[in-house]
Amino acid sequence: AAARGELEQARLDLARTEVRAPYDGRVRTRSADLGQVVGPTTELATLYAIDRVEVRLPVPDDEFAFLDVPLGLRDGTADDADATPVVLSARFAGRTWEWTGRVARLEGEIDRRTRMVHLVARVDDPYGRGEVPGRPPLAVGLFVEATITGRSAEDVVVLPRAALRPGGRVFVVEDGRLRFREVDVLRTEAERVVLASGVTAGERVCTSILETPVDGMEVRVEGDAP
Repeated sequence: AAARGELEQARLDLARTEVRAPYDGRVRTRSADLGQVVGPTTELATLYAIDRVEVRLPVPDDEFAFLDVPLGLRDGTADDADATPVVLSARFAGRTWEWTGRVARLEGEIDRRTRMVHLVARVDDPYGRGEVPGRPPLAVGLFVEATITGRSAEDVVVLPRAALRPGGRVFVVEDGRLRFREVDVLRTEAERVVLASGVTAGERVCTSILETPVDGMEVRVEGDAP
């Protein structure tokens, strides 16, 4: 009789049993199989939500001056309309695809090894079809590159990288003579340098390699008449 009672109780428990995730998602790993005896504390599977994905983006700390991201940004502190846009791109099936997201938050720690600060970008509905026909889903585990919208700089001068001399100077040619000019460097890149001040539009800047430049020395600009 006790055994029959336990059997009826087990059938009742089974009828009341339901395995349900609190969100729409996908199964990453499965820990239980058909016919296996499980209990209330048995791990059945590992799932992840598909309503949105988050991508960690390592950014050097000196690049934050050019990003419109508050340093104290936490999840939920900024409206989506004001969040910094992010475009993620990846090569898949012979084509380059893009997904649009936004900066959700800034992690509170700096990587001890790389000294990078991590932004977290969020993309909604990564497995949806979206507006691009045939675009694959932004699947978990896919390697992507990110383009983050930065700040706008007004009234700047862009010069070739070779124009910047040691000590934060450029060589300006005035009336046939070389003049040393102190400049305020806003940003240095591989091929160019962006100056906030020190040089005005229309001025001639020397980019040639000079062995012993002297302030005030006479120079001849290539292409000018002797």
